[in-house]
Amino acid sequence: MSETINYYSDSTPDFTPRQLDFPPIPAYRYKGTLGEELRRRHLTRTAALDLYESMLVIREFEEMIIKVRTGAYAPIADYNYRGPTHLSIGQEATASGVCSLLGTADYITSTHRGHGDSIAKGYFAICAMDEPALRARCPEFAALAGDALREAVMEDHVFRTIAELFGKEDGYGRGRGGGMHIADFRVGHLGANAIVGGGVPIATGAAMSLRLAPTHDHIVACFAGDGAYQNGVVLEALNWAAQEQFTGTMAQTRFGLPILYCIINNHYGMTGRCAEEVTGLDCLARRAAGFAMNSMHAEVVNGMDVLAVREAVARARAVLVRGEGPVLLEFDTYRYYGHSLSDPRNEYRTRNEEARWKEFDPVVTFRRALLEAKACGEDELAALEKRVAERNARAARRAADAADPAPADVIKYMYTDTVCDKPPAAAGPVKTFAAPPKAKRDDQGRTTYREAIREALIEEMLRDRRVVLYGEDVADYGNAFKVTKGMLETFGRDRVFNAPISEACICGTAVGMAMTGYRPVAELMYMDFALMASDQISNQAGKWHYMVGGAVEVPLVYRVSVGGGKGYGGQHSQSLESMFCHIPGLYVAYPSNAYDAKGLLKTAIRNNNPVMFVESQLLYNEKDVVPEAEYQVPFGQARLLREGKDASLIGWGPAIPDAVKAADQLAAEGISCDVLDLRTLVPLDWEAVYTSVRKTGRCVVVSQSIDIGSFTGEIVAGIVRECFDDLDAPPLKVGARNGIAPQASSLEEVFLPRPADMVAAVKSLVG
Repeated sequence: MSETINYYSDSTPDFTPRQLDFPPIPAYRYKGTLGEELRRRHLTRTAALDLYESMLVIREFEEMIIKVRTGAYAPIADYNYRGPTHLSIGQEATASGVCSLLGTADYITSTHRGHGDSIAKGYFAICAMDEPALRARCPEFAALAGDALREAVMEDHVFRTIAELFGKEDGYGRGRGGGMHIADFRVGHLGANAIVGGGVPIATGAAMSLRLAPTHDHIVACFAGDGAYQNGVVLEALNWAAQEQFTGTMAQTRFGLPILYCIINNHYGMTGRCAEEVTGLDCLARRAAGFAMNSMHAEVVNGMDVLAVREAVARARAVLVRGEGPVLLEFDTYRYYGHSLSDPRNEYRTRNEEARWKEFDPVVTFRRALLEAKACGEDELAALEKRVAERNARAARRAADAADPAPADVIKYMYTDTVCDKPPAAAGPVKTFAAPPKAKRDDQGRTTYREAIREALIEEMLRDRRVVLYGEDVADYGNAFKVTKGMLETFGRDRVFNAPISEACICGTAVGMAMTGYRPVAELMYMDFALMASDQISNQAGKWHYMVGGAVEVPLVYRVSVGGGKGYGGQHSQSLESMFCHIPGLYVAYPSNAYDAKGLLKTAIRNNNPVMFVESQLLYNEKDVVPEAEYQVPFGQARLLREGKDASLIGWGPAIPDAVKAADQLAAEGISCDVLDLRTLVPLDWEAVYTSVRKTGRCVVVSQSIDIGSFTGEIVAGIVRECFDDLDAPPLKVGARNGIAPQASSLEEVFLPRPADMVAAVKSLVG
């Protein structure tokens, strides 16, 4: 038996009457003052001033946005700003307090209201840099030194933040993402997210990467608002992070996820109030009790007091680096403005409420504390405030004057053209615990589609330890269709493990792992379930490379299987590849045979783009000659399986074996056909399509997708556009009926396209 196999404890019925207890969740523990922190040397004078300055930078930046909207910001009164206006004024203590205890190698994710988090992460990273690091960040300031160098780099940070807000080429995302998607991967900022809660599974995936790191010194801080904690994928992420398989007897590496979930409770989702309206809780920290026996070390913290935030985060960080995470902290804070500047906020809250909260303004109260503690004088604070305002004004002017992205580059950064030809030294050596299972081959060298996929996975996991595999039931059971059987025994639970039934979190954590150095292969048992995860696939995996101007790559594979043709009914039978072809940023592969299944999957794993790899359950037992020697099948290269002169049958996936049968039947009747297997839909080998159609003059495009909205229509459109003069008949499509997949075999038999349907279509063209 492998040393990695740990059995679950036997389940024994115990119906003894008892009461379940939950650990108490403390609230507002901090009672210190700045003077005490300075006297006890918990905080230096410089660190205290850095806290104040960072909050000032955020406040100045966001007050600028308000003024720019009305033309009242004098330094750029001539600039017409268009873009998002989601302000976090009032929340500065949470951003600065958390980020003041993070290093450059620590990660954050943030929200559409995340300017403050981004500014604070960069601010404290710059404060911690030595002069060589500062010059490496901004080589244009190489001639500067000391305070002048640091100040120039800090101004550049503010400039690039404003430039991104203004959609400029010099912005952190080259103007592609804008303020709601701002990121700076050089300092561990993995991105703000315009989808409420969308960044939470990404942060959780980043924590998975840190859990597998050789040392455990770094953490992830995940910022999300109170509104996000009613969101399904956020609750999935909390459950994911608390899984006992990471720390219990099943675990290979007994180290909890080093992630700090920061609930920024400003009391309003958009206009909905969390307490007393859209939840049944007084404090959202109570949610933690539902996910971990230790309630995730949850606390409620005064989010208006930067020292209270800092003290709670310091304790949380200690818990995380000991391997006892995750931790959840709820920061009780307030935003002074509406959801956006178009929201006057007077329809759902009162001026009296705002006034009461402003009595605890984090910037004003900390300024007062600095004076009371005699950490500095009024003149020094005034000079600091003047420096921050002038720095922002210069950065704003420079950003307003900066170049816009070139229109010719409108889709630049949609995909990366890089691949992992050779894993870095850090990707090895690969540790195994048992010999990998061998694919069974017959005397002709043939093996099944199922075994070919497993062989590809094994070869890539032996080549690169950054390749990890997870999904529902992939470990001990070997996946619902036994594709991954035996891989747990070979690679252990750090690299092959079961996921909760949380499709969105499966896909979202893969994004976080991919952003932070791993190459996850995440499995969805049925392609139908991709609809539950479509935000993480489409808005996250598919978009980040573009939205940050190529600053990060997202090398992951989503393995999804199609169950059509097996009597599984409407929710387990859909071939949905056409939907994901419509999502720019994703590659889509759908092999029709075992040879291609292995070669395409190896290519997918080495590609640095997110790939949706579609597998047909109907093909799992089909055999083909599959070499044991190393090979790959390139993306975007179709394969001509039959050659003819009268018509072209063009398709992908399980429709291709049917097309071959149709071509053989037609050949017996004197009609010869090309059969072109596209292999990948994105990228698509258009030249192979055009070459075939120009030769034959007639074509039928086939797939098992339902006909309406199918990618077959896109191919027909391309053929009409490029080959119109070569056509002797209008192109046709053959797909599944425009309906819901039935369970009854008599109905499913006529629901899916058959070779006879393809034969009839070709005959109608040939005449």
